Amino acid sequence: MISPILIVIVLLFIALLFNIPLAKFKVPPIIGYIFTGIIITNLFHIDHKTIELVAEIGIVFLMFLIGLEFSPEKLKSMKKEVFLYGFLEMSLVGIFFGVFFWIVLDVDLRVSFILGSAIALSSTAIILKLLNESHEISKPYGKLSLGILLFQDIAVIPILIAISIIVNKDTPFLPLVLKTVEGFIGLGLFIYIFGKYIAPFIITQATKTKSDEIFLATVLLVVLTAAETAHFFGLSYSLGAFLAGMILSETKYKYQIEADLVPFRDLLLGIFFVSVGLMVDIHFVIHNLFSILLITITFMLSKAFLIYLMLFVFVRHKRVAIKSAFILSQIGEFAFVIFALLGRYFLVDESLLQKLIVATVISMILTPFIVKYIYKIADLFDKNIQGFEEYEIKSAGANGHIILIGYDKIGQRIARKLNNQLIPYVAIDKQIELVKEGLKKGDNVIFGNAANKRVLESLDIENACAVIITTQNEEHTHMIVENILDINPNLNIIVLSDDENEVNYYKEKNIYVVDKSKELAEKLISLALKCELK
Repeated sequence: MISPILIVIVLLFIALLFNIPLAKFKVPPIIGYIFTGIIITNLFHIDHKTIELVAEIGIVFLMFLIGLEFSPEKLKSMKKEVFLYGFLEMSLVGIFFGVFFWIVLDVDLRVSFILGSAIALSSTAIILKLLNESHEISKPYGKLSLGILLFQDIAVIPILIAISIIVNKDTPFLPLVLKTVEGFIGLGLFIYIFGKYIAPFIITQATKTKSDEIFLATVLLVVLTAAETAHFFGLSYSLGAFLAGMILSETKYKYQIEADLVPFRDLLLGIFFVSVGLMVDIHFVIHNLFSILLITITFMLSKAFLIYLMLFVFVRHKRVAIKSAFILSQIGEFAFVIFALLGRYFLVDESLLQKLIVATVISMILTPFIVKYIYKIADLFDKNIQGFEEYEIKSAGANGHIILIGYDKIGQRIARKLNNQLIPYVAIDKQIELVKEGLKKGDNVIFGNAANKRVLESLDIENACAVIITTQNEEHTHMIVENILDINPNLNIIVLSDDENEVNYYKEKNIYVVDKSKELAEKLISLALKCELK
């Protein structure tokens, strides 16, 4: 038996071997991970199930973080994107490819439409990761794509039920449907109670310990509990995680939770992309390369065309329809689950299934390049650029605002002054008691650790006009300053300090320092001189 540690060493080495040179050409690491999986599977006999399990947890974290960005109110505002456009995309693309499999490839009618539905699915894991990284998820085409993806995730359930009906011909249809409806109702009730009352209470207790480790462990518990509950009700892990994130998006912990989970998401998603590569048989690809490439290109272009037609009719915006169509043109990760079930019950020819699996992987490999050059692709089909592009969804701050780091007594006085002068600002502190106090006063204050780069980015620091730091811990302040300068080196930063060495350190970085002892001395002298003049 090969040592698991040896496999991990080889996996990391090959991933680095691909990703370091690819990074120089600004190629997303997703590509390197997939190729790593392709090589690993031909070198070692690996337990695919273990890797797939870890990879699925990565998707769970991704969906939870996406849920954090979409409160129930935002989802209500997206009901057209989810339920209308999502339904139309699944129906139109699913029927088209279903007819293709039935007539052209002579597949069983019922199985044809299941295969068609699998092709209609797009990759939630890849698209949402790329749109988040490029800050495009709140653009019109990003919101459209997200809405359709959410419906696709829900649509997986009836597809799996359809396979069960075909396999178990004697099983009544109605009990299966009722079981699914019961699952949705049960999960909905649990998520509402758990996300609205239980989870915030547990997280509040964790924050009172002032321990980052306990806070992170609590968040992990919340995410995995929601995912496992969804699975218990017969639904997908990712759906439960998304709903939990959506409920918690309305709490004051949103930004800190997001910042803490991003590293876990990225690591586990890397494993997911490795697992995608594991499904590719190099020898089969070499012998069937032409037909696989033909299937990939034909399917992607046909899918993009159908989605474009549907969106253009309803959205009436050519560029938005073009970008959404190409973004969704690949085949998604849930298709692997459907292909595996169809293969297990011998419902589809093994050679056709292998070609579809490899075509799906290739379509995923092409997706990062499509996202990267999506505006150029839109330009090819629409030379007349006169459309609108929305700004990103509002973060904790707003353009031209002041960021106040530290909501202690000094921070509270500054916030009061800014409120009185109607100057837009956002304050942040990692002491939950101070945050609660500020929220009661009506101040714009959030919970989070400003030393975390991701938290700073959520404050829209790139568009801020100034940062005021009132924290007393010099080491903590150093970390904050370094991260701010890394994100926005030209930002006006003001810090408090009474240590001569610290004052010099900040001045070397062109940071304005308010020397507390100096300012106090000058104020006292000023008051004393007033007494002399009486």
